Amino acid sequence: MKTILVPTDFSDNAHNAIDYAVEIAKASNAKIILFHAFHVPTVPADVPFIMPLDELEKDSLEGLEKIKKNILLNQANELDIVCETKLGFAVDEINGMIEEKSIDLVILGMRGAGYLSEKLIGSITTTLMRKAKCPVLAINENVKFKSIKNIVLACDYQKIENENVLNPLKEFVKLFNSHIYILNVTRELETAYSTGKTEEDTQLENYLEGFDHSFKVVENEDIIDGINEFVNSNEVDMIAMITHKHTLLETIFQERNTKRMAFHTQVPILALHQ
Repeated sequence: MKTILVPTDFSDNAHNAIDYAVEIAKASNAKIILFHAFHVPTVPADVPFIMPLDELEKDSLEGLEKIKKNILLNQANELDIVCETKLGFAVDEINGMIEEKSIDLVILGMRGAGYLSEKLIGSITTTLMRKAKCPVLAINENVKFKSIKNIVLACDYQKIENENVLNPLKEFVKLFNSHIYILNVTRELETAYSTGKTEEDTQLENYLEGFDHSFKVVENEDIIDGINEFVNSNEVDMIAMITHKHTLLETIFQERNTKRMAFHTQVPILALHQ
């Protein structure tokens, strides 16, 4: 990966995601773009004063430059960091930046604080996990960076439409010499094993040839609980998911379930988009 976009709302949780992004950038020698989408604050109709847009833009850029300065002081100026700010809604502007700057990965926090409500930042993060135009790595507020040795690829063994969707996952494996657990959560474990190797198993074997991986099947009535239990039992450092259409995994990326996953998982979640 060459360019990482790191959106921030200047909250403590956003700063935590920035710290994580810095470590990924150091490992991959990637450029970081710090980004903030600002908007005109809503004021009562009887209040005559509204801060000019250029002042809002200036304040936004100054906030980003302050973060950049602190990062470079701690990293001996060894990182390539630029700051960008735009007027608009966060999801729209982030997707615009992805296209404009050829972004390879977006890294952002799972919760918001300060003047942004938790509900709003949750909506931004989970919407991007579902619909962004590049991979998104969501960082829980309590997650601190550590070497990514074990990655769960949570799948339902549906056919992958394009093997390039796995390229970001492969990059993480190369960077950290990781092992991939290909995890399927099923309601009936005996039935899953009795069907034997499927066409989808063979497809994943081919796509991940040369990468350290193993297949795991666990039984659980609830797919999210099954993933989280496996993560907690196997020292997993990252969860990767592919956003399919018309599959069981699509239910995770419905807003209510994505939030449930994001706010209760203590490892980063990498959303890969077909």
